[in-house]
Amino acid sequence: MTVETAQHQMGMRRFTIQLVIAAIVFTALTFTAIYARSRALLYESLRDQAANHFDLIVTARAWNAHQDGVWVVMRDGVEPNPYLDDLGVDAVIETTDGRQLTLRNPAIMADEISQLLKTRRGITYHLVALEPVNPYNTPDEWERDVLLGFDDSDEPQWTIDHQEQMFRYMRPLKVGGACVPCHQAQSYEIGQVAGATTVEIPMASLNERLRGNVVTLVILGTLSAMAATGSILLMTRRLNAQVSDARNRLVDVARTDELTGLLNRRGTLARLETEVARSARTGTPLALAMLDLDHFKNVNDTFGHSVGDEMLRHFARLVDDESRSYDIVGRLGGEEFLLIAPETDLEEAEIVAERIRTRVAAEPLRMNGEPIPMTVSIGVTELTDGEDIDALLLRADAAMYAAKDAGRDQGVAG
Repeated sequence: MTVETAQHQMGMRRFTIQLVIAAIVFTALTFTAIYARSRALLYESLRDQAANHFDLIVTARAWNAHQDGVWVVMRDGVEPNPYLDDLGVDAVIETTDGRQLTLRNPAIMADEISQLLKTRRGITYHLVALEPVNPYNTPDEWERDVLLGFDDSDEPQWTIDHQEQMFRYMRPLKVGGACVPCHQAQSYEIGQVAGATTVEIPMASLNERLRGNVVTLVILGTLSAMAATGSILLMTRRLNAQVSDARNRLVDVARTDELTGLLNRRGTLARLETEVARSARTGTPLALAMLDLDHFKNVNDTFGHSVGDEMLRHFARLVDDESRSYDIVGRLGGEEFLLIAPETDLEEAEIVAERIRTRVAAEPLRMNGEPIPMTVSIGVTELTDGEDIDALLLRADAAMYAAKDAGRDQGVAG
């Protein structure tokens, strides 16, 4: 072996070692970044979920307070709130037929909802205050620090309790007019931060998935580092495709209505923004149809929310069936849906809306063989030059309410 050959082999060996080291470092950094990004997206999803739960409980509390509390029949497991006595509130009354009713104020109603959620999904709500009437509402150390910080800023705060494997999210509760009568002893002022709600979401299953991701990433990284430069590049391209797919799936989950499988409010409005911009750019027409199931509250009150949910799914299928392949259908919330019709003028949109209305009226929901009639009120409108999304939605909404006012089960152009 000549000196030149030896030097060449040594140089190739060094190059190979450098390539392997570079591949290991590059792969390690790449997979670490992927893991961090995936974890960040999951935490963002947790924050959104916690914020939705907070909005739900605050809305429920506001409704309860607006009704001056809700009276329920006393039975096993439904006892009076002892802390209402301390506030001078008589929490028990007897009806003329001899039944005893007890008052459910906003705080105890929120606690009972929390107990149900904890049993079913492990999610809990904890109402806390610096001067609680109920000792159960005494904050822990983290909650106390956050409560004190709300004097300077009412931005939501969150943390992760790694020991308990729990995601904790906290937002302030401000005093409203309905709160003052029951809390005169605290001398609260309207608008004052009187407490907060902590939403706790279990993370055990999430952490298990993250650990599984770590193992998978280490194995893939090791195999990639041992491969040739061409294989490493190929694996990197495939990995990038997988990451893009994973991100797209996360985006789809965040924009999909869990009940109906349609776009949720966020996803629907995002698509509407895209279509409005495309219409303005290309000069093609764009129409909307705002759809609202008639008397849906009566269905929930009469048959229960499970039947109401099934009606929403049935309605969503009918609307999806009758819409065109390029139409976009989403659920804005409750029983309200939106159909976005690209490259469609008002007259064409009215035809589509009428087809949907006819189909809905002709195919009632059937439960145990019995039909439950369905009708829908539809407001149809077309985008005008220079009109923004808010104005367009407002017109569609107004047209839908005009259909309601005109007797329901019809479409109105606006």
